[in-house]
Amino acid sequence: MSLLPPLAAVDPATALPSVLVVEEHDEMRSALRDWLLTSFPPLRLREARSMEEALRLAEQAGLDLVLVNLELPGANGIEAARTLHRRYPACRVIIMSVTDSAALRIAALEAGAEAFVSKRDLRVALHPILATLMKQKI
Repeated sequence: MSLLPPLAAVDPATALPSVLVVEEHDEMRSALRDWLLTSFPPLRLREARSMEEALRLAEQAGLDLVLVNLELPGANGIEAARTLHRRYPACRVIIMSVTDSAALRIAALEAGAEAFVSKRDLRVALHPILATLMKQKI
């Protein structure tokens, strides 16, 4: 008879970092997916084209990180960040955009985003954030 408590069952799916990419452009979403899955396997990766779709996916599964494009149909990325941050405060939100300005960066941070990243610098800027997330999850 063991005096040790039983080991808790670990669900491998929830032990993996869960990332949601919210990007309306198919080519950009595909490029991000390929880069993320190649650079940071294993991930649970989900994709959405709008804030509404992102919120539906967020309700279905716990997310660790959301990469959201500033320019979305309907509500923009700043509104998406505000809503996601309010509903899921433990989830990191990063806004990405081809448009970069101090005003947009400030608005993103005020909305609860952890960072605002120019799409020109996406890979370089995201790498340390994702590497930290991977270390925390695994």
